[in-house]
Amino acid sequence: AIADTSLVDKIFIVDTNGRSALLERSDDTRFWTLNGEFLARKDATDLLLKTFTRVLVKGPVAELQRETVLRNLSGSGKKVEIYQGGDLPVKTWYIGTPTQSHTGTFVLLETAELGKSSEPFIVHLKGSVGFISTRFFTDVNEWRYTGVFDFPGRSLAEVTVTHHDTPSQSYKISSNINGVISLENGAGALISFHDTLKVQNRFLRFRKVHFESFNSHLSEEAQNKIKNSSPAFTMIVKGFDGRSSKFDLFWKESGNSQFDGHDGEHMYGLTSDGEVVLVQRYVFDPLTEVLMNF
Repeated sequence: AIADTSLVDKIFIVDTNGRSALLERSDDTRFWTLNGEFLARKDATDLLLKTFTRVLVKGPVAELQRETVLRNLSGSGKKVEIYQGGDLPVKTWYIGTPTQSHTGTFVLLETAELGKSSEPFIVHLKGSVGFISTRFFTDVNEWRYTGVFDFPGRSLAEVTVTHHDTPSQSYKISSNINGVISLENGAGALISFHDTLKVQNRFLRFRKVHFESFNSHLSEEAQNKIKNSSPAFTMIVKGFDGRSSKFDLFWKESGNSQFDGHDGEHMYGLTSDGEVVLVQRYVFDPLTEVLMNF
């Protein structure tokens, strides 16, 4: 285990297929960076740190299993290097498969002082039942941060939602620094409202919004077709600090008559960086819903 994970500043995960993920703590943001290019999912990096500090040895590997476990670690295991400020990892974990009962994981330890152990152990997590191998993945798209909008606290200043098919249903909600909000229709005219809580709740939904996955399951040709087509909705969210985020939504067709031929669970999204992603309608439908009876 790692006693003080606040000192962990870099984690390098590599599998036997050569895929890797380099996670580095950043001073500029509360998110870690991924491969020096992207932001990493905070829930996934937090889970790794919890794993480092809560892991316990459950027991040794039975002598009859030892050679098999060592071969599997060498042939299909993952190498996890844990750094705390230096050029060399303070510890390296070689992570294998779960035990047959799925209540532990085969792991081999290497340290800077003692080198690589010749003996693997079965480890588990304190207060938890299961295995840890699935926490150490190398797929870049699985690691990437999926946030569309991130405006914590009172930093959210303005939300604009454009309904391209029915512009009359578009709206804009703005807030001043004191939290007093105003509502405009698609033409930019102010609208008076009585249900302040309803409008405010809609506004606050935009503080933290995530899409489902970077894996849209589309070919490059299909992605380009979406990029060159007109979106169903456009969202532009601004903060008091001058930050602005734009996100376009496109229908995902399914032939389901219940939803006018659209997929009832998913849509496609286009990020500000021009990437096509998959989104859940469960998350985004409440944001595009027409504001009525307010």
